[in-house]
Amino acid sequence: MANVNVANNSIAATYGGAQLNELFYEPVFRSDDIMRNYRVIPNVKHKMNVYTSAALTKIVQPYTGCSADSDDTQFNIDDKIITAGRCRVALEQCTDEFFGTYIEEMYRSGADVMNVEGTQLGDAIVNRAVSGIASDVVRLAWGGVVGGTANYTALDGWMELMKAETVLEYAGTEAAPTAADAIGLIRKVYDQAPAALQQVAAGDKKMFVTPKIFNAYLANLEASTTATADLAIVNQQEGIRRVMFRGVELVPMYEWDTILTDTNPELFETAAAANVNNGVCYCAVENLIIGTDVTDPEGSFKVFYDDLEEKMFFRGYFKLGVQYLYSSLVQWGIVA
Repeated sequence: MANVNVANNSIAATYGGAQLNELFYEPVFRSDDIMRNYRVIPNVKHKMNVYTSAALTKIVQPYTGCSADSDDTQFNIDDKIITAGRCRVALEQCTDEFFGTYIEEMYRSGADVMNVEGTQLGDAIVNRAVSGIASDVVRLAWGGVVGGTANYTALDGWMELMKAETVLEYAGTEAAPTAADAIGLIRKVYDQAPAALQQVAAGDKKMFVTPKIFNAYLANLEASTTATADLAIVNQQEGIRRVMFRGVELVPMYEWDTILTDTNPELFETAAAANVNNGVCYCAVENLIIGTDVTDPEGSFKVFYDDLEEKMFFRGYFKLGVQYLYSSLVQWGIVA
């Protein structure tokens, strides 16, 4: 396999001496915090069985006299499997990539000149890698397909696991949902969700939505009365705005746009088999499970320099798998 530097020299400026010694990082946005929006099960080495118990109902009957007979009502105890894919991050950097540029001013001196650990270049590599892992974990958790598109094959994500679930369709402007489309879809998914999901406390549920649906919903709020809009946008929580619909938080899923472009998941197909790009997943938080062998995938890495190779290496290893428990606690909807 060819050696490829993780940081590539794309500097256009002619090097004429010392310049501003600061790197400005392009923001890497991720949609959510895996510890807040999902149930995380640690210590999953490869496969773990998760057992579920169905509801037991209609067991109260009228008393008709002494009898040894018992009701024949039953409930099932089922199992689902979390299969954690083996994930690896392997990056490297050689100092000669930036010879003759202002980046060389940041290098060490003497025998350590080839070691970029602790330099601004080394810090930039770690910063970009950690942010990239955080974003990729969410992207794979939702869009992964074993045997599918390149860069998605580490595990089966929720979209693949849930592809047989019922998907509600709302007739609207699919490519560019309007404010009416957003509120119409959200209302339809909320109102037609399974009874079990409707009974879950609002604070224990989320609506994961594509960015265009989220922005269109904000436009709907802006067109509403001030009181209505203020009611939907809960006051700051730790400095972060929470946008709500009937008490349920909306989470814009920026990674979904990438997933939909790359993979065309079956969940985002209409009954007429047309691919669409905007939708919502209404779900109980505890219904979505992430299994991993570490508590923090984005922090499970090591950085080291090898004198023989004259390179800095970044290595990360962790297991990652997802599963969902009950069909009765999730409802999908799309703009068709």
